[in-house]
Amino acid sequence: MYAVCSTWAAANDQLLAPEGFVELSCYIPELDKTLVYTKKDLMSFAHQQTGSLVSGELPKNHIEFSLDNSDGKWNPNSPRGLERYLSERLKITLRYGFSIDGVIEWIPGGVFYLCEWNTSLDGLSASFVARDVFEYMLDTPYTGALSGTLYEVALNAITEVDIPEDVSVSISEELHSYQVDLADYDGKLSVAEILQKCANASGCVLYQDRKGVLTIEKLRYSETGYIIPLKLSPSYPKVELSRSLKNVSVTYGVEGVYLLPCNDSGETQTVENDFILTENQAAIVAEWVADGLRGRKTISGEFRSDPRIDLFDVLRVENKYGTVTGVAITDIKYSFSGAFRASYSGRVRGTTVPVYCGEVFSGEVT
Repeated sequence: MYAVCSTWAAANDQLLAPEGFVELSCYIPELDKTLVYTKKDLMSFAHQQTGSLVSGELPKNHIEFSLDNSDGKWNPNSPRGLERYLSERLKITLRYGFSIDGVIEWIPGGVFYLCEWNTSLDGLSASFVARDVFEYMLDTPYTGALSGTLYEVALNAITEVDIPEDVSVSISEELHSYQVDLADYDGKLSVAEILQKCANASGCVLYQDRKGVLTIEKLRYSETGYIIPLKLSPSYPKVELSRSLKNVSVTYGVEGVYLLPCNDSGETQTVENDFILTENQAAIVAEWVADGLRGRKTISGEFRSDPRIDLFDVLRVENKYGTVTGVAITDIKYSFSGAFRASYSGRVRGTTVPVYCGEVFSGEVT
């Protein structure tokens, strides 16, 4: 979901992996200073994103990294150490860079908030974990009313959380189309769960983008133009086939059930969401779920990576005999140790894409 990095694109055409850079920056209010850590400071680094094409679960986006602590600057008892300035939800900004012919081009990597750290007295390194804005919402119960449009409920849920002022929110107008009215709400859902249910009931996905924008939107499944080249992969991609999608069953209202037939045999995908109130809404959600899950092939692999690739991007994956098109990324993990490496998985869109894996053919011939 990010614009093409021109330097990487030029190198990718030549099947080269350009020199990569990682930069983490964190503003410390007590010092009125921004700490910046680059690849020479990072002993380890990993960034993982996961998401559901049908908003069946909450998205996850977090980074884990460790810094040199051989001089004790992160030790908790050091009177001059930095550990005393650490606080929960300290903002950390990530960006990725590439150098080709001495020119560095930077792209956003994401905005995160510190949630865990380990800075033991005798450790040679200090480790940290930071998550996206959902860190504020996972343990915050929603106490507002569940009445009005899904847009209003989602917006009310977000305003119940004391998220940073610079976090932008982008909610699709699609959520204005549906009403919810649950007078007997028991107050057991978190704010994050409320947002996930609103997204699912409106046929949208929920995530935080790389600029830190909390987003609920329709997926367009448009090709990004990105490709995972075989020459940058240590092995052939793997393909997992699941049973055909026979039906999609969506409950609505008090006892309503809408059944959308897809095939003569296979498994039934169920959607149970009490924010879906009418048969018409259930039919729309059923079509959306069927469209997202109709492709029953999941492709996964590793490659010397291109950090432009983002959650929900639709791209192409090269294999031994050809190229798999229409792969919607649902899980991507980057690691960095002087060069980028990534593991990924994604669902192959459609039902007639020929998929080859090594010497084994596991798809349809068209």
